[in-house]
Amino acid sequence: MARVNVFLKDELLDEINREAEAEKTNRSSLIQSALEEYLRGKKRQREEQEKRKKMQEASRKMDALAKKLGAWDAQAIIRRFRDSNVKDDA
Repeated sequence: MARVNVFLKDELLDEINREAEAEKTNRSSLIQSALEEYLRGKKRQREEQEKRKKMQEASRKMDALAKKLGAWDAQAIIRRFRDSNVKDDA
């Protein structure tokens, strides 16, 4: 395990010490846990942002395709397809 020296504001260090005492742990463990949670949250944010970006791109592509295809009634097409299959199955 590596040793790292960092500078913290006195007030922050006091708060860390109080929290470590309340959690019945040591300062190093508390800081390590806090940083792990912070990094997990940042990773989750990046993944959600990437997912949103992909969804927006897919939406733009669908809009472009819809514009290219022009106006059509999706419900009517689905009904026609469904009705033709029902007759075939009978």
